[in-house]
Amino acid sequence: MEFILHTTKWVKGEIFEATIFGSFGLLTIICSILFWKLGVSPNAKAVIIPLAFVGIFFLVTAISGIASNTKRLHQYNETYRKDKIEFVKSEKIRVEDFQYLYKMTLVIALVCFTFTTWFFLFTNNHVLKAVGIALTIFGLTGLVIDYFSKERADIYYNAITNEIKSHYS
Repeated sequence: MEFILHTTKWVKGEIFEATIFGSFGLLTIICSILFWKLGVSPNAKAVIIPLAFVGIFFLVTAISGIASNTKRLHQYNETYRKDKIEFVKSEKIRVEDFQYLYKMTLVIALVCFTFTTWFFLFTNNHVLKAVGIALTIFGLTGLVIDYFSKERADIYYNAITNEIKSHYS
């Protein structure tokens, strides 16, 4: 299989992931609107803004990811046609350079879950508990998205190293 097909698969996976992320953001915004329209309790009113904020963040991030990866897909094809060897080497460096983000996601999720736990254990404030719920949604979504992204990144990195070993070393 030609290497560019691995890259195309990787980028299409990123676009799919962003679509799922955006869909979840839209669903979170819809939930926020429903709490605004139908919620009558203090907890329901408190969760409106935190959920809207998280949902908007997810949606904007997803739209950005879809747009940049769609553009990148066309650029990759052109770059690959111009210089296959340099393209594969640059992809190896690019994939290695973003591996730290997966560890950052774990730390961010831990911080989100810690704050949520503190808010629920040590306060009766409706707003802080609503923020805690939003932080939990944020942290958990990051873990789920990165769980699949890391798997695809590992598969793609293996394809890169196999390509370098078999054709360019």
